[in-house]
Amino acid sequence: GNCYACHQIAKKEISFGNMGPSLYNYGKLRGDSAPIMTYTWNKLQNAKAYNACSTMPRFGHKGILTETQIKDVMALLLDRKSPVNQ
Repeated sequence: GNCYACHQIAKKEISFGNMGPSLYNYGKLRGDSAPIMTYTWNKLQNAKAYNACSTMPRFGHKGILTETQIKDVMALLLDRKSPVNQ
């Protein structure tokens, strides 16, 4: 999964896609509560479960990312020390 193809991840990046929302400060803005963790996991697993017309790939459902890789993406998005949240 190349998140940069559709999302802004870090403020310093000058080249990123704009099909999806900016993920800059994702965890800082949303926190890491159980509902946010569940939403983030499910969105990465199968984005179409939230929006049938979503253009985001169903990373887990289609086997594009492994469970470990999805956990890594979640850490990138939610960890307060991650570059995404700086």
